[in-house]
Amino acid sequence: MTLRSNLLGILAAALAVAGCGEPAAPRRSVANVLLVTVDTLRADHLSAWGYARPTSPVIDRLAAEGVRFDQAWAQWPKTGPSFASLFTATYPKDNGIVRRIGTPLPAGFLMLAEGLKRRGYATHAVVSNSAVGREFYFDQGFDTYVETWKLPPEPDGSANTAAVVNREVLATVAAMDRSRPFFLWVHYIDPHFPYRPPAEWLAPFLADGVYEPLAVLDVAGTPHRQMGGIGKNQLLDRRRDLGYYVAAYDAEIAYADHHIGRLLDELGSAGLMDNTLTVLTSDHGESLGDHNYYFDHGRFGFESCLHVPLVFYFPGRIEPRVDREPVELLSLAPTILQFAGVSLPDGAWMQARSLLPRLAGEAGDDEDGFSHAEAGYATEGRWQKIVRDQRYKLIFAPYSASQRYIGGRGRPYALYDLEADPGETVNLAESEPEIFARLKDELYAWWIRGSFDAEIDVDDVREEVEVSAETIEQLKALGYLQ
Repeated sequence: MTLRSNLLGILAAALAVAGCGEPAAPRRSVANVLLVTVDTLRADHLSAWGYARPTSPVIDRLAAEGVRFDQAWAQWPKTGPSFASLFTATYPKDNGIVRRIGTPLPAGFLMLAEGLKRRGYATHAVVSNSAVGREFYFDQGFDTYVETWKLPPEPDGSANTAAVVNREVLATVAAMDRSRPFFLWVHYIDPHFPYRPPAEWLAPFLADGVYEPLAVLDVAGTPHRQMGGIGKNQLLDRRRDLGYYVAAYDAEIAYADHHIGRLLDELGSAGLMDNTLTVLTSDHGESLGDHNYYFDHGRFGFESCLHVPLVFYFPGRIEPRVDREPVELLSLAPTILQFAGVSLPDGAWMQARSLLPRLAGEAGDDEDGFSHAEAGYATEGRWQKIVRDQRYKLIFAPYSASQRYIGGRGRPYALYDLEADPGETVNLAESEPEIFARLKDELYAWWIRGSFDAEIDVDDVREEVEVSAETIEQLKALGYLQ
């Protein structure tokens, strides 16, 4: 039996318990689901998470009127692996979407959209990052899948912006079957590097009291993202001051936030928000010189790249609150499935459990208090493994070249007190042996834990795919390919 057929059987049984057929008869009382994801959005650059700049008034409002998960983690700080985990509820170590850039999703994995489609949902997506393109099978389960980087540039020369995403979303919505509940995934690529917000959005951030032009960056001798300096091909307008790049990143957040607000207003005017659960999050954060790592993500498992926003917003159905316990993006799929009426055994699906009890302010059944993640470049082969509890975080870095930036060369473990040392600068692995041992035991237990009692057929794992010229061009522009 393939993994896919096994999972379909499990979901079919769950749908039968939920009282629906194959597929389910549509019921308009079932809530719609709007999933909004913003690429490369670190939580600590949002006002709702305490940032000094007013980058995110719309997201702040959603966070204030919904449930804000204060300590959400991506499972890998790269777009493809992160979304693979989010949509399949499986860890990168088990789904394999880390072998190299552009590894396609195995056909055997059941995606969130497929589960919702079997529940009777119309499923649509508008995405702007080629790392989740059709070529890599992220479109599984979607009725329509719009890839905005493949569209021609706008008359002003801009392309693939939040404004373009909104236009395509509204066109998709206009063509939707209103008799069925919908699942709509909207992915904005702002604020991914290169940080080039419209000039009118950048200007206020260069004139505020936060902007500091004095920190001068070294220019690395190679074109791409480097430790200790900015890649020579990354220079924007020949600027070398760190403050400029941070301001541009923040301006892109503000630009995306504005367009999220416009989209919600348009959907509200169309009467589509009254019965809609809105979930907002990001695939990963961004290193803005943290740990001497500039304008990139993926190489390390520091908070700048793992800590992401997570908000559930549904006025009248979800009471506003802040959840300060660790949580994984892995949990989104079972949460949304259960919210849509799928009866999951013990609230679990694949390797994750539903957050519905926590949305109600209750403790979940699996409240061990740990979150897990991985990090590293695909070329390294031996990736970092990371675990955290409410306060402490342990990174295991087996690759020697990465150790010098984490615990020190020859020291594969780094333990941080996130409460006392949020910048992760003091390694406590030797000075706190009991805490170190506890997290190390959890890390190893998680690593060897099996994911499911089935195997993927060899024919289901598609290593080679034909990639369009537009996708290759965008992957190069984003720094994924050279």
